[in-house]
Amino acid sequence: MPRKDTDIEKRAKLIIKYRKMRVRKREKNEDIIKYSLLKDDKKYVMQCISNQRNVGIAYVRDLRDIVGEADAEGGIILTDSKYTWSARHNAPRLNIELIPRTIPTFDIFRHKLVPSGELLSKEEKDAVVEKYHAKPYQFPWMKSKDPISIILGAKSGDIVRFTSESRTAGTSVSYRYVS
Repeated sequence: MPRKDTDIEKRAKLIIKYRKMRVRKREKNEDIIKYSLLKDDKKYVMQCISNQRNVGIAYVRDLRDIVGEADAEGGIILTDSKYTWSARHNAPRLNIELIPRTIPTFDIFRHKLVPSGELLSKEEKDAVVEKYHAKPYQFPWMKSKDPISIILGAKSGDIVRFTSESRTAGTSVSYRYVS
């Protein structure tokens, strides 16, 4: 009988899929699953931590050391528990992204009312800004803490393209500025 993925593994698969990353290696040690990932020839390390009451600064520092040894661009921590204040405060400075436990475990883009989203590259962003003769912040906004922003890996200042299908309008494209 095939094993069922845990909620953390489901979230990890969503993030890997929609950030267009490739899994180079997967290791499982007790309560930690470590992924070595590639995106556009850049390396990333993701740790999925389960069965912990709190995830603190020690886990963040451990991942920072692993990222340094692997010569990676950054690290990602997923957990089903809370992050301590120290971990949340120090993670951005250490180039570690903390994924909140509130991210859905299902593929939100497969829902019929949710348009497909895609993070624009620098060139595409410049082309959209030029086409609409607007500054990026003049587009409708979405928060960087929005689950879709987190799944896509959008940072403040990025633009996300949403494409939806409609019986009356055909294909509709809209853009959101991540604040």
